[in-house]
Amino acid sequence: MKRTLIAITLTFSTLAGTSLAQEYTVTVDGARSSLTAVTVNGVVYVPLQALTDVGVVATFDGGALALTLPPKAAGGADQRESVEGCLRQDLFNGVWRVRVTGVERLTGDRRGWGVTVELRNGTTTTLMPVDAGADPTGEGIQLVLADGRILEADPYDVQQLTFASLPQGGGLTHELLFYVPDGAALGEPDKFLFELQADGIGFTPQQAGVAFTVPNPSLRVRLGCGMLGGSGRQGTPGRQDAPRRMPRRVRADRVTGSARARARPPS
Repeated sequence: MKRTLIAITLTFSTLAGTSLAQEYTVTVDGARSSLTAVTVNGVVYVPLQALTDVGVVATFDGGALALTLPPKAAGGADQRESVEGCLRQDLFNGVWRVRVTGVERLTGDRRGWGVTVELRNGTTTTLMPVDAGADPTGEGIQLVLADGRILEADPYDVQQLTFASLPQGGGLTHELLFYVPDGAALGEPDKFLFELQADGIGFTPQQAGVAFTVPNPSLRVRLGCGMLGGSGRQGTPGRQDAPRRMPRRVRADRVTGSARARARPPS
């Protein structure tokens, strides 16, 4: 039986105002969680929501907790190596700083989803996305639905982003449009993909010195994580934010089975 492992990275910091309390930022399978782990009596406790945000299914049966790992499908458009994060988190590849701030159902003649993206120029020169990795008509800018279907960004609307001239530190906010075919189910958004070619930076004087700082500068945003108390999808009709509750915490050294995740504080 093939066993899937989930990598949990903990980054140490000391809470302000006390030398005893400690917290850790949590990164699960490359995705930075908005939640933090805490240390109690030398044991690190990881919030259960940090795991469920990335697809782990938690089932409570009396006094037992069972964790089921999500399947890892080989291949697929959303399996490419990317800089990865959650909704409302900044992703930076050395050139572009990107944040997805919301996902809404489109209203009007065509059905689909709108993904609001903040894009900033992180270099010292004026650039357009097409100058540094992006396809002019948005090829590779995609919305992956929970059922595996992939929607492409509208090739005309997307040019408002790909051809935007952004000065040093400048940015824009734009809602990208993803339409579903006529008669198809609307589905639920799962991931936003922004493909950027590592060799897509030219050799003009304006592009001199511009370089990505990661091997693959493409960006992947998990739309189901990044917010407490809700799915992170904003503006969906008929859906209300769940009340905020204190997340359950799982002792990282007491979870058994294939979902086992051990963590130890730094010595």
